[in-house]
Amino acid sequence: MFRNLYADTRKIFFSRGFSGGISAILVYQLLGSLLLWLLTVLLVEGQMASEDIAFSFTTIAAFVVTASTLFVNQGDFEDGCIRNKLISGVKRSDAFLSAVISGMLQGVLLSFVAFVASMITLPIFSKGFMNYTIPEVADYWLIITMSCMAIGAFSTAVIMIFGGSKISYVVGLAIAFVMRVLDTYVLDKLYPEKGHCTLTGAKLVLFKFIDRFIPYSYFSMEPHWDTLSYIVGCGGLILISTLIGLFVFSKKEIH
Repeated sequence: MFRNLYADTRKIFFSRGFSGGISAILVYQLLGSLLLWLLTVLLVEGQMASEDIAFSFTTIAAFVVTASTLFVNQGDFEDGCIRNKLISGVKRSDAFLSAVISGMLQGVLLSFVAFVASMITLPIFSKGFMNYTIPEVADYWLIITMSCMAIGAFSTAVIMIFGGSKISYVVGLAIAFVMRVLDTYVLDKLYPEKGHCTLTGAKLVLFKFIDRFIPYSYFSMEPHWDTLSYIVGCGGLILISTLIGLFVFSKKEIH
């Protein structure tokens, strides 16, 4: 198990999927910050808040983590690595769990890169935080990292379930897109810009559940639930992904 995990971890740093994810984060952080600065400072003649730059990664986080983990793990099926592992005696459960853990690690690493990039660009384009304290910034980044871990585990489970098929890209990225759109709708109904929330009954309970326990939702708004809720949400997605994925993968024929 540990040798397999070491190999999967080492593979991350030599994968084009992971380096592509890092490149996307850096380019988006730089160009996004520059564009916001131009719009805010030059056109509106206002002062740019550091939080506009610090958390810009949340806009693309689900897509970057999903695409990166799918690309990295699909390579194991294309080059026959998974099949060779099983032939050599590696247990299916060990191969699956190792892949999921490496997917979670990718989420952490990508989140860390985004954090460093944002901290570097902050003093260049902004004058300081207006609505956040340092502890609040740290809390939000912790939740972002946990969410990336959970999505990394989920997207890895998806590609293991589909046996490395290209359809896993469609499924993984489609889920990220649908959840992004759904969460925008949920937030609009729960926290309307004008007036009060008009949801009641089962719909209110459902919308609150999505906002509180679905990690994809954590990227759309600053933390407004207790820490335990975020831990349960991320831990729940990891657990469900692992249990369902392990069950399906254990019975799947690997070509």
